[in-house]
Amino acid sequence: MVRISAAMALVEPVLAEADHHAIVSSVLRTAGRHCLVVLFTELAPAVVEEGLLPALPALTARHTVVVAAVSDPRLTELTAGRGDVRAIYSAAAAGRALLRRRQLAGLLRQHGAQVVDAPPPTYAAAVTDAYLTLKSTGGL
Repeated sequence: MVRISAAMALVEPVLAEADHHAIVSSVLRTAGRHCLVVLFTELAPAVVEEGLLPALPALTARHTVVVAAVSDPRLTELTAGRGDVRAIYSAAAAGRALLRRRQLAGLLRQHGAQVVDAPPPTYAAAVTDAYLTLKSTGGL
């Protein structure tokens, strides 16, 4: 059951760094029973290592957690570059960025979270599939 407050209509977007400890505290305070928590965020070292990872164990201890991030398909395209020196450096940088994303996703999984990392065209379907898989396998 999803509860949406009438106050949600008054929410205005702002560009601000997420306070993962406050998010986790809020979920733990308001969710009395086991539930699915989906965190829409980016797979960036500062976000994951400094913000999310320290707060995650308290959340995964009581709830099923999915971390959903949108990947950049351009990174995969850049890894194929071999035409000139600039393309080779771009390919190396893109490969390093993709490797780092995989490492961060691995860290999140080690801390008990499911990870969805999908490009924009398939992102919504990938998040939905993660939910359906958890539901069909008894993960909820």
